[in-house]
Amino acid sequence: MSGLQQPVEVLDSRGQPLRLGRKIGQGGEGTVFEIVGAPETVAKIYSQPMLPQRAEKIRAMAAMRTPEIEKLTAWPTELLLLRSGAPVGLKMPTVVGHKDIHQLYSPKSRRSEFPGADWRFLVRAAANLCRAFATVHEASGVIADVNHGGVLVAQDARVRLIDCDSFQITASGKRYLCDVGVPIFTPPELQGLVFTGLVRTPNHDNFGLAVLIFLMLFMGRHPFAGRYLGTGEMPVERAIREHRFAYGVNHAAAQMQPPPGTAPLNILSAPVVRLFERAFARDAARAGRPTAREWMAALDVLEGELVQCTASSSHWHIAGLQDCPWCRMEGATGVGLFSATASVGATRYFDLDAFWKQITTLEPPGPLPSLVNPVAENRIPLSPYARQFRRRRRFHLPIALFVAALPMAAAFVDLPVLARLFFIVTGIILFVLVKLVLKAQLSTIGFIERERAYREQWEGVLAEWKAKAGPGAFDARRAELERLRGAWRELDEIRSRRMAETAAGKEIRQRRRFLEGFEVADAEVPGLTPSRKSLLESFGIETAADIDEKALYTVPDFGVKLIDDLIAWRAAIERRFRFDASQPDDIQEIDLIEREMLVHRARLEAEFRRGLQDLQQLRNQILFARTSLHGKGQDAYIDNLQAAADLKAVTK
Repeated sequence: MSGLQQPVEVLDSRGQPLRLGRKIGQGGEGTVFEIVGAPETVAKIYSQPMLPQRAEKIRAMAAMRTPEIEKLTAWPTELLLLRSGAPVGLKMPTVVGHKDIHQLYSPKSRRSEFPGADWRFLVRAAANLCRAFATVHEASGVIADVNHGGVLVAQDARVRLIDCDSFQITASGKRYLCDVGVPIFTPPELQGLVFTGLVRTPNHDNFGLAVLIFLMLFMGRHPFAGRYLGTGEMPVERAIREHRFAYGVNHAAAQMQPPPGTAPLNILSAPVVRLFERAFARDAARAGRPTAREWMAALDVLEGELVQCTASSSHWHIAGLQDCPWCRMEGATGVGLFSATASVGATRYFDLDAFWKQITTLEPPGPLPSLVNPVAENRIPLSPYARQFRRRRRFHLPIALFVAALPMAAAFVDLPVLARLFFIVTGIILFVLVKLVLKAQLSTIGFIERERAYREQWEGVLAEWKAKAGPGAFDARRAELERLRGAWRELDEIRSRRMAETAAGKEIRQRRRFLEGFEVADAEVPGLTPSRKSLLESFGIETAADIDEKALYTVPDFGVKLIDDLIAWRAAIERRFRFDASQPDDIQEIDLIEREMLVHRARLEAEFRRGLQDLQQLRNQILFARTSLHGKGQDAYIDNLQAAADLKAVTK
């Protein structure tokens, strides 16, 4: 079937002519043009002649429009025709001021494309995405081809779904299918199937929705992209098919580990964690995944529960965490996740030397006192039970001798030698038998079991004593604060070095910014499938600037050839770079350094204040434990000595 030429003029559904203007976009199916004189709408002209069923579907979709659908999607408004009457495309609303959702959830592009976006913004945008999905589902539609290219986000977190003509819809009892899909957003039960003629359901959409939400909340990391601990390759599609959720509660059983430097699932509220576990569960195809409405409700609640990080005003997280996950993640990866912001007033007047005096004047709990009393070991009397046991055992010998004496006495009567020998042997045998019988009646098993029980009790109490009453936790926290003190004193040196690099490294910065303009998601490299692109992004490799041989070798299942091809891709882009010495000094770069230094200072200050509180609390806990556990420890120690002494006495 031959391709169509761009028509100069098309007709709307009423037969009125529309003049096409500038081309503003192009995809696999067609090209999007401005409509002259109608800036609020655009025209999508298909590259190939439209089949009657496709034209019928567009008419049906136009009839399905509602205010709710129009608010959240770029829904087709009418079918466009040539003057011959042949269908050629569709008319749909213009979406302005929105950007690809991938630019939002990718940390590097987010800082430039969504400079004001923090984690609250991501949670809100995810909730708005759920609203759009729910609206389509409630209108008897299925997105079907769920992927990041079909979602646009505005600077206020509003979401619009595009490419709506590919949706699966049901109208007037007739179902119009979607024949395409992206594997890394496709649920396990559909992996490997041909999409042509395949009927999708909202439950299938709900898998792709959960993946998109995960990408939003976890800095572009795909939930099924991780390090596989088994043998062989584990592309994302296979991990999905085999239910290997890399962040889930069963990730160890699935032989998966999240990529290094990523946040764990428990940075989310418990209800949202449960929704992810349900969405990616093995029985989700049968039991049902969380609906868009369920997600929306949980995310709305999550946004209201977020608190601001004490170190960085751009960091928000759920209350109750031990530390800020974004501070920790930025420290591990060296990549800023959000626009660096900090309050100058919060750090300008912090006097570390004065503050450190509070730490040094806090008296440590001192070494762990011993529960062992060497004097007591030599003063443990036998228990009444052990003394009674020994008294009873003292009668064993007289009784055995008495019984043995009876036949032995006959040996002294005037009898033949053999008869005398018989009575002597009989006496010896009776002596041994009586001793054995009496010993069996007076068993030491009770003493053995008692000694073992008290020994185990003592060992448990001693372990608890060392853990709670020992100075280890206090000393470790103090050592950590010493390390942070050194880090604080290095900040001025780091700032000076970075400022010097900024002054001398104009070409390096220009080159880096140039390379950051080429995203891995758009790279055309042989063998670099969407699955592998997602894996690269999950390991923090998002742009050509991140392509580095050492970094690539940390990504699982990337062979030498693919790594070489990626390095060649970066090199080809880099050859196009031209340094412009006439550009003025990068004030933004200097401002970024200053703001990042403020963030570091604020984070360290918060660590110092939290550390002092921890030291005070640990000291009080240790001293309390020494008081409260001492009596328990002494009792266990004496019981253990008593049981050991008794056992030793009865087994002599």
